[in-house]
Amino acid sequence: MDITPLLSTFSLIALAEFGDKTQLAVIALSARYDRLKVFTGVILAFGLVTALGVLVGGMIYQFIPKDVIRVLAGLLFVAFGILTLSSKESCETGDEKPVGNILLSAFSMIALAEMGDKTQLSAITLVAKYDSPYLVFAGALLALGLISLIGIFLGKKLCEIVPLTIIKLGAGALFILFGIMFLAGY
Repeated sequence: MDITPLLSTFSLIALAEFGDKTQLAVIALSARYDRLKVFTGVILAFGLVTALGVLVGGMIYQFIPKDVIRVLAGLLFVAFGILTLSSKESCETGDEKPVGNILLSAFSMIALAEMGDKTQLSAITLVAKYDSPYLVFAGALLALGLISLIGIFLGKKLCEIVPLTIIKLGAGALFILFGIMFLAGY
């Protein structure tokens, strides 16, 4: 069995996602919320978006226009930025609970942000190139999982080093900035 599609996909997507807005979102979320819930929401979102990219490819935009996805993602990022700036949580997951369900928040934020993103488009392209949807899916999901785990560990360390008020300010500003960029079409 030729594992070139798996290795190519893993390499390309890991490099593409390292330092991407999604990894920054994972870092910000994991600095303040339960890391297992963040990871679960993120990996489920990546699995869904990658599967859609692999299985449906470009047809998804026949049903959901790219502009609608872009606007929804933008609004979600702005809303999460505002919630982040206004929350009163600590770095420790204890008595204070996040607003809403963090697993669902992480899932919806990442799923909307990744629809039509370079990761999904790369998966579509790699499936067309290699005609190996299972290996492309596996390579993409492994890469996205690894990059997310790196982000989660960075988020945990960040919370130990940087005061929460600074993390909240930076994370909220980043979420709002990404939201504005989505809404503006960047």
